[in-house]
Amino acid sequence: MAAALEGLGTTISIGSSSICFVSIAGLGIDGGEKLDATCLDNTEWRTYLPQTLVDVPNLSFTAAYEPDEFAALVAEINVNQQITINFAAPLGSITFYGFLKSFTPGEGTYGERWTATGEIAVTNMNASNVETGPIYS
Repeated sequence: MAAALEGLGTTISIGSSSICFVSIAGLGIDGGEKLDATCLDNTEWRTYLPQTLVDVPNLSFTAAYEPDEFAALVAEINVNQQITINFAAPLGSITFYGFLKSFTPGEGTYGERWTATGEIAVTNMNASNVETGPIYS
């Protein structure tokens, strides 16, 4: 279980590329702002309703990668496709539709693994333009 808690073995699959993430931020669900439902019948308090639709914000990551994968990752920029984050056992995976918005290699240091930062925009729309939310397994 320690490997799962430390994130060891966790990968992000984008198209034909798979990268090992070092850190990830922003993977969540956002219900949006409250909607004002106040009307003339209200006498003391403003009233509100929750939104019906939810949003998956963009997520950012830092990942270890091999420099020879750079061209393949650049080819995935702005391509709406299925993206999977495979967590270390026993945590499962999250699959969603989105695109690699940015991929920026970090400074190469002798004796250390190459890293890069990136951002993934979640679209919730599959290749047939059908609304498709994240699948957790």
